[in-house]
Amino acid sequence: MPYVTPVAMPYVTPIALSSVIPIALPSSVSTQPVARSLARPLALPNVLPIHIPAKLRTIIKAMRQSVQLLTATSSACLICGNTDSRSRHPRFISLCTPCFRQIPWITRIECDVCGRPEYCPDCPRRSDAAFLCNRSAVRYNTRIREWLALYKYRGHEALAPLFGEMLTAAYQGLVKELRPRELRNETTETLYPIDALIPVPVSSERLAEREFNQAERLGAYLAERVQIPLHHVMQRTRHSGKQSYKTRGARLRDTHNLFTADPALTASLLTARNQSHIRLIIVDDIYTTGSTANACATALAEEIRRQRPAVFVELFILTLARS
Repeated sequence: MPYVTPVAMPYVTPIALSSVIPIALPSSVSTQPVARSLARPLALPNVLPIHIPAKLRTIIKAMRQSVQLLTATSSACLICGNTDSRSRHPRFISLCTPCFRQIPWITRIECDVCGRPEYCPDCPRRSDAAFLCNRSAVRYNTRIREWLALYKYRGHEALAPLFGEMLTAAYQGLVKELRPRELRNETTETLYPIDALIPVPVSSERLAEREFNQAERLGAYLAERVQIPLHHVMQRTRHSGKQSYKTRGARLRDTHNLFTADPALTASLLTARNQSHIRLIIVDDIYTTGSTANACATALAEEIRRQRPAVFVELFILTLARS
């Protein structure tokens, strides 16, 4: 065979790998990793040698930025990777101010039932709502869709506390709205107490796919943040597929009898809150037509009435985003 002159390959500093990033989540949230990740920063030099090819240089820089975004203790903005601490938003310190300004907060409510910030064609047609109202933190626009996709489908668990804080803002707005007008400027939340949070369950197929329930994670964060118990009383009776791909009519048909309330867990909830009037919040990530929320609220209300006919129950929906 002809002699081939060996080519000198550029030296790249070895990479230190581990298994899981320690993400700071509430103690009530499962710590089972959604995806294998890096535990500590890559051992890459801040200044790359000149002889490294341009394509490899780009890859190394992208890897360094990815590690910054995935590391729980990183000072980098969770969205854009900006490491300048001076650009941090004072309340949402995991974001730089420019990324915070991209959040489409709902600041004005047009529909008192679903919390929509513009005219709502759905609620006037609904005659059987099992809940009093829904309130959402943000609009479900392209930006929020991208952020949720990072969290739900790509294992970006560091976004969980950010979404939890966004939901907390919606909760605080709901509680303030429900108070008597003369007490709305009071800071204590006991003036209109919420007795428990109920996460919307996912099917076993969806749980196996993602390895976590985003509504449960949101509810667990909020429960710890505002010191309200989280009760997993709801069960899904079947797998219904992704609702985002369906028309309003298909959603309504698919969510009929989609949920049931576990009798024993419901009894435990009622025993723990042994009173004649209880207020419960059902937690989910996205509100679109309200069919999922209403189906869940209907099943819960029916089980409570079956067990305690004399109990007066108020059900509210709290979601991260309003579509």
